[in-house]
Amino acid sequence: MVLVWEPIADLPQDWSSLTDGELGPLLQFWNDQRADLEQSGALAEFNKRLGREWSIETGQIEGVYDIDRGITQTLIERGIDADLIGNHPGQKPPEIVAAIIQDHADVLEGLFQFVKGDRPISKSYIHELHAALLRHQDTSMMVDQFGNLFESKLVKGKYKERPNNPKKSDGSIHQYCPPEQVDSEMEKLLRIHAESVKKRVPVEIASAWLHHRFTQIHPYQDGNGRVARALASLIFIKAGWFPVVVTRDDRARYIDALEVADEGDLASLVSFFVHLQKRQLNGVMRVASDMQPINTVDQAIIAARDALGLSENAGPATWIRAKNAADHLMNLAAARLQEVASSLENEIRKNRPEFEFPTDDYPYSALPDLVLPYEPNRTDYEQVRSLDICTKARQGGLWRQARIGIHAHAIGSRFRGLIGILVVFEGQVGLKSVSKEPFQVNYAESPESAERRFRPWLEESLVNALTLWRKSL
Repeated sequence: MVLVWEPIADLPQDWSSLTDGELGPLLQFWNDQRADLEQSGALAEFNKRLGREWSIETGQIEGVYDIDRGITQTLIERGIDADLIGNHPGQKPPEIVAAIIQDHADVLEGLFQFVKGDRPISKSYIHELHAALLRHQDTSMMVDQFGNLFESKLVKGKYKERPNNPKKSDGSIHQYCPPEQVDSEMEKLLRIHAESVKKRVPVEIASAWLHHRFTQIHPYQDGNGRVARALASLIFIKAGWFPVVVTRDDRARYIDALEVADEGDLASLVSFFVHLQKRQLNGVMRVASDMQPINTVDQAIIAARDALGLSENAGPATWIRAKNAADHLMNLAAARLQEVASSLENEIRKNRPEFEFPTDDYPYSALPDLVLPYEPNRTDYEQVRSLDICTKARQGGLWRQARIGIHAHAIGSRFRGLIGILVVFEGQVGLKSVSKEPFQVNYAESPESAERRFRPWLEESLVNALTLWRKSL
């Protein structure tokens, strides 16, 4: 099978349907928090770690080097140092690995400087990116006409001179742009991107389109993935967001999203990029929590002020809007659980009268001990709705066979107006989150927008929960 190359295509006419619009109001929320996090030093500390992670992982997922998780974490915490990497058989010398990672780090710093200069993206700038990213990489592996691998001198900052059509593990071949078409396709790429900027295409769509179409062209002999992620990061940084950090744990979802985009649907890649930005936002909130020790009376008073919702960035109105939005969504969740319970009664209990499906609302409940991408704050906000799946016990009463719980809680040790919602299933499989990722709502998003996103998210989570129960029968 051959995936035949085709010239890059513009965004579809209905490009607005590629996103649910969550990042727009979330950016307002993030901008409201930024000054406070900068003042505390939390943002600088987070950006330092994030930059190191980006620099390591962008080469790791391409197989440029292989650094285990423990060393990766050490490098993120302590800095890029060849002495921390160590010698490993069959691997590049640690000095070379450290130099390559530092090249990546320098490029990331250059992206921030590029944004400050307000320059348009050009072919010459992309050549600069490529040469900088591969400064300490002198060769790359090529495939000859007979399918044999050979090592070739790497040309940096110049378009490829030979086809680079890789053979995948299933034997299929992915054709990229022929060398003779690269220059015209890159001009087309930059022209369409400039038009999307004028149209104010949302950042998650613009970055996903630019990343995917660049990989379709695959203009360089090697390093295309790293350049693509740098370009996507540039678009997000310019919009006030974080660099695109794709880790080894993300690789499968990342590749899947790119392959779906190859078939003409960018939505999965857009969704993946939104997921990455939300993950970084949760990360900086975690760092902020870790960096707020209270050692003086003045710090204790400020903490008390913030706890009362009297700070400039999270005043009472902020609290009220966020909590009202979450209350509204949880009421929708309770109503949906009631509908599910009625359907279960009609479809199951009429033939199996020992089953019962009670629902309940709790003002608070211990959040299940699950790994979350943020620190849950159950003190400032918590609501729980549940549906129990019960059978009558021989001795009378009910025995709970399973429970579907919908938990809402504030995010971060200090309430800033961001609330997370999670659906969990408790049964024979133990305790398990059935949400692809937690839903988030904040004070900057309209109730109508939050509800529009929430309903399909809730439906998918409930389907997953009921599927787990069915499989346990």
